Amino acid sequence: MYRLLPWALLLIALLPSAWFAFAARELPQLGARGDDSHYYNAALSLAEGRGYRAASVPGEPRLTRFPPGLPAYAAPFVHNRALLSLLLWMLAPCSVALVFFWGLQQGLDSTAAALLCLPIGAFPAFVQASANVLPELLAFALVLAVVYIVEQDSRAATVLGALAAAAAYLTNDGLLPGLVAVAFYLVYRRRYLQAGLYAAVLLLTTLAWLTFVRAHADPLAEGLVRWYLGGPPALHFSNFAWDFRVPLLLIVLAAAWRTSRVHQLSAFACCAVAQAAVLPFADSAQNLLVFLPVPLAAITTLPLYPFVLGAAFLGCLPSLPGALADLNRHRAFHPVRSQAYFWIEANTPASARFLATNDALLHAVTRRHGFSPRDLPHPTALALRSGLDYLLATPLDPAAYQAAVRAEPFYETVYEHDGVLIKRRRP
Repeated sequence: MYRLLPWALLLIALLPSAWFAFAARELPQLGARGDDSHYYNAALSLAEGRGYRAASVPGEPRLTRFPPGLPAYAAPFVHNRALLSLLLWMLAPCSVALVFFWGLQQGLDSTAAALLCLPIGAFPAFVQASANVLPELLAFALVLAVVYIVEQDSRAATVLGALAAAAAYLTNDGLLPGLVAVAFYLVYRRRYLQAGLYAAVLLLTTLAWLTFVRAHADPLAEGLVRWYLGGPPALHFSNFAWDFRVPLLLIVLAAAWRTSRVHQLSAFACCAVAQAAVLPFADSAQNLLVFLPVPLAAITTLPLYPFVLGAAFLGCLPSLPGALADLNRHRAFHPVRSQAYFWIEANTPASARFLATNDALLHAVTRRHGFSPRDLPHPTALALRSGLDYLLATPLDPAAYQAAVRAEPFYETVYEHDGVLIKRRRP
């Protein structure tokens, strides 16, 4: 019976994400996160053989804002949302299995390694990532694959780990500092040839993506088009000393010291936290996933660690009803949005261009192009200046944007139903 305990714990760790993914099996929340619809649209573009493009933007330029890892992963099943949802959730058991084997690799017994997976399986960002078209869970699985494979002291394993690192970079390019830290770890272990092989593969991948971005991005773009064509966000120094990231870095360092081992994931974690000082997108809860195993592994050195890890698992569960409520809110709005999209298909020309917060999903359904206001000041004035034909506002949009659309005098109302408003530019 005791031998079955680790497998039972692994199944329990997967229950929250499996429950949420089943509830979201038709992806009713698609577009709720903003970027997820752009990943979905890019996957559609790849699946239809049009290349890696920002398909919702007029002219359909090459997509340089995000690397292509997740769209390439989702492309084979993007036309079937049920299969796509299953494909996204499959990353959850892969990640949990990799955390388990990483724990065994670090010297934990099978029960401790399985307990290590419990808080991760219930972590809200992990659960929600298992049913959203976002790159965090795929990147998490790939990073875990890197740190597990590279620990095998062989050239073949190093090359395989380097390929996983290249895939992780092409899934989330913000992970680059942590991936580079793995090369320095190999140098620290005096595995110089393997460090060179790893660094060479990662360097070639990085140069290939940056060459693509340089060839197709437009850093001088302004207005509504700037977000789409400007390439990845520029580096800048954020308020690093006064937020949660310094304590978090100290926790990771203390955890690495507590386990009395220097391993790739602790090196990766330190770099992943430190890069938040200059990368504005590196501090989200989803990005915390990649180094969550480090402090959890340190907890296993405490006398009562099963109770601590079990309490952490139970402490994450109260967030699940809120996630389900948000899911149901988007599901309830789906018929209203579908009716508005049907009206757009029937009553607007194929060349119509829209201002809409969820412009990528609008294009995926209706094939109409446009832009998102993206928190820009005076977005409706920018829409008029850019020659956009229609404004679209929904009850799920920010209140300030809805008010701006309603008050815009140079556009007339042509559709209004259940809070959805469509206005057309006056002749």
